[in-house]
Amino acid sequence: MSDRHGTPPDDEFVIGASYPPPPPPSPFPTGGATRDEEWDGGEPDYDDQSEDDGEYAEFEDEPWFDDYEDSTPVRQPMFYVFVALAALVGGIVVFLLFSLVNGDDSPSGGDDGPAQLQVQVDSPSRDRRINIGATEDVIVQATASESITRLELFAGDRSIDSIEITETPPDNKYSAVLKLVLNQKGTYEIFVRATTTTGATKDSAKVRVIAVEPVGEKPQTIKGRVVADTTLRSGPGEEFADVGALKAGEEVTILGKSRSLEWLLVEAGGQAGRWARRTAIDPLDTLDLVPTRDVTPTPGPTATNTAVPSPSPSPSPSPSASPSPGANAPDFVPTNAVLVDGGKTLKVTVANNSSAAYNGPLVVAVGGGDVENQEQVVDAKLAASGGAVVVEFTVNPPITESGKKALVTVDPKDAVRELREDNNVTNFVLLPAAESPKIVIQTAEVKPDRISVTIKNTGGALSATSVTVRVTLGSQTISNSSTVALAKDQVAPAIEVARPPGTGAATVEVLIGGQVQASAEVQLNP
Repeated sequence: MSDRHGTPPDDEFVIGASYPPPPPPSPFPTGGATRDEEWDGGEPDYDDQSEDDGEYAEFEDEPWFDDYEDSTPVRQPMFYVFVALAALVGGIVVFLLFSLVNGDDSPSGGDDGPAQLQVQVDSPSRDRRINIGATEDVIVQATASESITRLELFAGDRSIDSIEITETPPDNKYSAVLKLVLNQKGTYEIFVRATTTTGATKDSAKVRVIAVEPVGEKPQTIKGRVVADTTLRSGPGEEFADVGALKAGEEVTILGKSRSLEWLLVEAGGQAGRWARRTAIDPLDTLDLVPTRDVTPTPGPTATNTAVPSPSPSPSPSPSASPSPGANAPDFVPTNAVLVDGGKTLKVTVANNSSAAYNGPLVVAVGGGDVENQEQVVDAKLAASGGAVVVEFTVNPPITESGKKALVTVDPKDAVRELREDNNVTNFVLLPAAESPKIVIQTAEVKPDRISVTIKNTGGALSATSVTVRVTLGSQTISNSSTVALAKDQVAPAIEVARPPGTGAATVEVLIGGQVQASAEVQLNP
């Protein structure tokens, strides 16, 4: 048994003995000097002493006091610092390893890829019909901040054509022509893929085209809807005899087209062999399906020396999407677009189909197809019932191939209120440019009962064709036609037109194929 007043074992307590409360933890490290030894050393480790230092002074003489004090371990503050540093370093190492692994697996073409890679198909236009087996030029443009090495044409998921690019343009703007050949009927979505030196790729927007069987020699017909009241002629021109009329809303069968695409051969009311203006009919299918018809009839005698009667009112109003603007409104229609000057210039003719004249600014725009977008504002003086103005556009690069197209729009923003707003746009097929005839009015002599007009050709040869001279005074129009063939710099015999009654400034116009070639103004005195 333990001595009551001796030193008990560390793990044994005596029942009934009294023990003081344990002292507070020592601020000194274990295993070293005691508190007394620290104080006696002269230089204590701490400037501040615990407020409880005197609380257990009465127990300091007890034999167990020093052993009890030494048995209480004290953890060093640096231990926690080392633990925190180890955790921080471990986290940084894990983060760096994770980033390294992810960086190796990251896909190419990130920030190091091309900043700007754009590809677009300029031609063919959407829903263009292409003959099976025929070669269609696909014109593409591309830009990139790094060199493009390849352009590839696709129809669906099938590669059709490609080109390798070895030279980089100074401005990084690429243009190329790829060849498209479709061997089966159907609808296709084509696009062009550009590839750069780093392997980055970009696809253009998809363009829908339709592969059709070629017309060949077999005559084809399509349906068309009349969009504006129009006169039927015995041939493709205003100089041909009037053989009937069409009303807006009627349906016709289109049997053929003129080479200029300005006139359509139609069947209406069981009557075939009649020609109507292209701008008055909306084909319900492509005109590529109908054959070109050569003209055999000759102008009728009614086209000479006769005053054009005022149009009689229709028995019922023509359907229109908007309220009628009134009888004094003009009606602008693009009637022709031809290449001249070796394909460097596009001459666009705009006519006024209304019985009301128009004098004022007029916006004419070209674009789409194979001609770059352009717009001009002209001071138009359009006589009633066919008065026309010619607007010239620069073509760059020049068009020297056949089959190219140009979209012509008159008054694109509907700034001028017209009789009709649905006949202002026409898509023309352009023929290769040749030196065209250039007709000028050499003299216009006013006589008591007639006006004698002499014309001269200053351009290419004019084959035998019908030339119409038209004189307009106010609302009166009188014309006369004659067959003329002129070599370069040759003068034709005078064409005489009956003098309209009245006085004032009259307009003299020379027309070939319904298109105004030259005009002048004469004064009609009493």
